[in-house]
Amino acid sequence: MPVAKPTGVTGTAAGAAGGMDERTALAAFSALGHATRLRVFRLLARWAPDGLAAGALARALAVPPSTLTSHLQTLERAGLIAAQRKGRSLEYALSAAGTRALVAYLTEDCCRGRPELCGAAAKR
Repeated sequence: MPVAKPTGVTGTAAGAAGGMDERTALAAFSALGHATRLRVFRLLARWAPDGLAAGALARALAVPPSTLTSHLQTLERAGLIAAQRKGRSLEYALSAAGTRALVAYLTEDCCRGRPELCGAAAKR
């Protein structure tokens, strides 16, 4: 027997989530679903708003640069990180907008569409 959706729950997360739709969210989750990419994302989150050069990321995570490149491209396509050329190297940084949109997507329908209550619910 299906359960009725509480009033105010949209299920699309297109509004408050900065336009993020389900397909975009799935791409972000897929990108984060690999251990190396999750480690890259978390390291860049610690350094935010600054970024790190690709070589520094490779050394910090003990990942061969050629392997790291494909992981960085996946995270960038998902909108979770951004690259910027600095001299001869690329520097990667967390995309605050992409990260905020993903968090908003996750919490938009929280607490029957009242995400401001999520903090209170988590403290129970």
